[in-house]
Amino acid sequence: MRGWLWLLPLLLSACVVGVRPEPDPPPPVRPVPQTSSFVLNARLGLPPYPGSVAIKREERGGSSEAEFETRDPLEQVYTFFHNWLTSRGWVRTRLEYKGPASQLEAEYRRGAERFKLELDQQGKSGRYKLEIDF
Repeated sequence: MRGWLWLLPLLLSACVVGVRPEPDPPPPVRPVPQTSSFVLNARLGLPPYPGSVAIKREERGGSSEAEFETRDPLEQVYTFFHNWLTSRGWVRTRLEYKGPASQLEAEYRRGAERFKLELDQQGKSGRYKLEIDF
């Protein structure tokens, strides 16, 4: 048995503890300046989601379709739009989640005006589609 003790330090020196470096944090998202005149829906004056990157925007008769990217989850993105709308007197009359919590539909009214908001998170890409239909 004593003959094998000399082997113990050699075996222990062969053990190497590996440490994985932390992955790089995602790049900072640049916020949309408040002075920007870009809106997701002109009829509402709906601003873009803070820090998002606009991809596409189309307007037709007060209704609109916009696509943008952000790393934030669906609930956080929707909460921003909901809070913005309610602070301007819009009242949500319906909220419905569709699919595996990656799409939602809400309806709002203010006086005689009504519109439907659809927010769709397209996969895990960070891309969202926002539709406003009057």
